[in-house]
Formats: sequence, C-alpha cells, structure tokens
Amino acid sequence: MISFLKAFPRHVKTAFLSIFRHLAMSLSAASAVTITLVLLAVFLVLAGNISLFTSSIEEDLSIHAVLSTDIKEEADIQFIEKEIQSIDGVKQVRYSTPEEELELYIEEQGEEFAMFRGEENPLTGAFFITVKKADQIASITKQVQQVAGIRQAVYGGTSVSDMINMLNTVRFGGMIFIVLLALLALFLISNSIKMTIYARNREISIMRNVGATNGYIKVPFMLEGMIIGFIGSLIPCLITYFGYRYLFDVMGGQIFSNMFSLQPVMPFTLEICAILIVAGMLVGLFGSFFSTTKYLHWKR
Repeated sequence: MISFLKAFPRHVKTAFLSIFRHLAMSLSAASAVTITLVLLAVFLVLAGNISLFTSSIEEDLSIHAVLSTDIKEEADIQFIEKEIQSIDGVKQVRYSTPEEELELYIEEQGEEFAMFRGEENPLTGAFFITVKKADQIASITKQVQQVAGIRQAVYGGTSVSDMINMLNTVRFGGMIFIVLLALLALFLISNSIKMTIYARNREISIMRNVGATNGYIKVPFMLEGMIIGFIGSLIPCLITYFGYRYLFDVMGGQIFSNMFSLQPVMPFTLEICAILIVAGMLVGLFGSFFSTTKYLHWKR
C-alpha cells in the first residue's frame, strides 16, 4: 500500500502525459462518452419529471364515497369511517359534511345551486379517501362500495389509472434504456482504450521487461480512463444545466397545469450532473480495467 501511494503521483502524471501524447485517441474516447452521456442526461431529465408527475397525480387522486340518505347519526358516520380506514391500502379518510359537499357542488356547477343552502340541502355527507398506491385505487373503490352505508364510491376512472400505468411504464423503460446506454458507453470506451493499448504495446513490453507488474501497468491506464470519462461528462453537464434551465423558463415551470409541474432547475440539474460525472468516470475506469486486464492476461 505504501509503495502504491508513493508511486501514485507518478501514475497520475503518466496518465495525463499519455492523454496528451495520444490526443486523437483520447478525444475519440471522450467523444464516445460525451454522446452516450448526453442521451443518458435526456432520459434522466425525463425520468425525474415523470416521477414528479406521477407523485402529483397520486397525491391528488382520491375516492369520493357518498353516504346513504339514512346515515345521519354521528356514531354511524364514525363507524363507517373506521370500516373504510381498515381496508388494506387506504392512507387517509376525511369526512365531508353535507354543507361542504354542497359548497363543492356549487363551485363546480355554478351559483344557481346556491338556493339549496340551509335546510333545503339535498346532499348527504361523504368521505374523501386517499390510497397508498395509485394502482390499488380501483380495487379499493370496489371494497369501499361494499361497505354498509355507502351509496356510491367513485374515483377518476380508468383513464387516470391508465395514465399512471403509462407513466410508470415509460419510467421503467427509461431505466432499462439507461442501463443499455451505460453498457454501450462501457463498450465504446473499452474499445478506445484497447486501441490506445495496442498503439503502446512497445511501451508496455519495455515495462514488463524491467519487471513491472500487471497492476503497476494497469493503474495509469485506469486513471487515464477516469480522466477521459470526466472530460467526456463536462459537455453533457453544460447541456443539461443550460438546456433544462431554458426549457424551464420557456414552459413557465409547468406543462399544461400545476399538476404537471417541472422539477426545479436547482438542485435537479446539479444532481444529474453529479450522476453524469460519476457515471463517466466509472465507465472510464471499468472500460480501461477490462481492456488492460484482457490485454495483459498472460502467464509469466
């Protein structure tokens, strides 16, 4: 370990010198990382905002359970509330009085229904029920409908569930695509480093002849790969920050309505840039490691 630490500054110097000596190949490898990370950044932006959209929909999504006309006693209302609360998957139950129901109806349908305020109110009380997981809302609605004293239980309908399922599918597909992009970047930089190694086989042979171990030979290449990965991540970071900030300003921070708010520029872009830099350096590290290991695999 001590000998490694002593030699580490020399390895870093060797890595930087190698990048400048083989600038064309280094830029080729960095370009491969840049292109891949730009695509990765796009999907990270999409995935982050889809997660926010889905969360917003799930928070606003609720079941509206209307009480039967004969349910008026406080004890009966509390009993039904406990029955609903005991259903697996229910997050919260909130009682809405007949007066509150009428005010909501007037707000939605117009002031012409204000005449029903007071004793003329024909509406009954109801419950607003939020669920823990949006994909359970249909089954929970059916269970609420079967509770004694509930006249009707409705929610946003299949269109809302379908939209949530679609967003989750896109998010899952994006994750798979991100993994494929990482593998592609690993392959591209591995090939680029491999070409660099082949171009420097004479140098490697000399190092072997003077007794250098495989580990000693690998370290500069691995550092070189990390540096190339870091350089390749800088342009995607700049594109992510300035591009997303421009999009956020143009869209006014939302798409269509407040329900579809965009992720704030900061710290969202900062988090993505951190991921891109780490991903670029890891891809460079492992790409170099696999290439050098394969090339140096031999028996003394």
